[in-house]
Amino acid sequence: MTETTGRPTLPFRLDEFRAKIQFVTSAQTPNLIYKACVRTNTMSNTRYIQEAVCEKLSRDLDIPLQELLDALPPCRTTAATLWGGDRKPKPRPLTEYEEVG
Repeated sequence: MTETTGRPTLPFRLDEFRAKIQFVTSAQTPNLIYKACVRTNTMSNTRYIQEAVCEKLSRDLDIPLQELLDALPPCRTTAATLWGGDRKPKPRPLTEYEEVG
């Protein structure tokens, strides 16, 4: 329960604009997603999955794809990095600073 509303807090809700989804998949899927990211120059597996879900939602619900893509949160931290074969992140420009206090 939250102190201010008295309602339960949903653990997957990050804020009023973002929520977290987790799912189980086949053992080969992560590797296939990585290969697709490399082929399509997508910045991360997270972004690839987000865009794939948006494409399916757009088709199934007749929502303009760009509207769904525009609503995605910006990729940050490791979600903005596609890991290379040597397991080191590929260099990327730093575009945002975050204060840790």
